Amino acid sequence: MPRSLEASEHVARVREDDTGAGYRERLEQRAKEAAAAQQRAGRRIRWVSALCGGLVVVGSLVIIAVTSESSPGRQASLAADPLAPATTPRTVATTAPSPTPVPTVLRQVSTSASPSTSAPKTTATTSQTQAPPPPAPVASCTVHYAVTDQWPNGFTANVFVTNTGNQTLNPWTTTWNFTAGQRVTHSWNGDYSQSGSRVTMKAVSYNLALAPGATVNIGFNGSFDRGNPAPVGFSLNGTGCSTN
Repeated sequence: MPRSLEASEHVARVREDDTGAGYRERLEQRAKEAAAAQQRAGRRIRWVSALCGGLVVVGSLVIIAVTSESSPGRQASLAADPLAPATTPRTVATTAPSPTPVPTVLRQVSTSASPSTSAPKTTATTSQTQAPPPPAPVASCTVHYAVTDQWPNGFTANVFVTNTGNQTLNPWTTTWNFTAGQRVTHSWNGDYSQSGSRVTMKAVSYNLALAPGATVNIGFNGSFDRGNPAPVGFSLNGTGCSTN
């Protein structure tokens, strides 16, 4: 048979196979086989990936453990532990004997020195007792009272207060008592207040200090109803004054 005729018969059989009744079933079978092959390949890939991941994790843990064991801080801490038992007994041995001789020496010194040291203490106490503190300075003063003008039911008077003490009074306050119901109505060189018959004059801003030997002149106007005798009971900062 010629070759051309054999080729034509082969083509005719292929076309009959491609278009025959079992062609569809063969295609479905091939598709199923291809899908099964892909699933098997996917399972292999996942298994290999999981195995590689486990190996990586185990290797990382091994590296971390080796690094921590060989780190300087770890070696230093491990090296310091053997010294602890040797250091502790030394500290106890050095501190234990020291308190024992100290109380003994102190007792011996105090016992032997007590007869000789008791006398100076008694002397010092006696000298302190015999030297009383100096007395507090006491203010002293003199007062000169003078009526410089008078009219019916009124008058003007001056009070000269001299500090005869040995200290400066800052501030100063002087007081006196009226005996006939007189009343102060105005004052200068002093800030007055009156309660009943008792009059109080306080220093003002420009004459607060009254030095030893200095005199302050307090002037005031007053009123009266039944005579105008001189006041009594002059005092300076609570200390009675003599009058002249």
